[in-house]
Amino acid sequence: MTTKKGNINKEVNDSFSFREIINGDIFARRQIMKNIWYILFVVFLTVVYIYNKYKTENILIEIIKTQSEVKELRAYSVSNANELMSLSKESEVVRLVEENGLKIKELKLPPEKIVVKVEN
Repeated sequence: MTTKKGNINKEVNDSFSFREIINGDIFARRQIMKNIWYILFVVFLTVVYIYNKYKTENILIEIIKTQSEVKELRAYSVSNANELMSLSKESEVVRLVEENGLKIKELKLPPEKIVVKVEN
């Protein structure tokens, strides 16, 4: 009978109480000291996981900012290309020449090709 009571007391002693955790007596137990490297490894993996998540969130924020900047620049590029296309039309060029008072006239005849003969 004494062995059964001894085993019951041992099982009760193996559980952790709140007071042992607060006092730090839990670290003096043989079971904890036996598995300290495993516990430290789990803590290390947890820290690495938290760091990885933090860095990933920062990278995602940077990607979102860059994507919005690319959209703005693409819209700016399209508007500039449209403006350039409208300014390069022949009728628009003639109108701008007349507005600025330049004495350039539009050709009525197509340009002629000049051929130079080279003698050897």
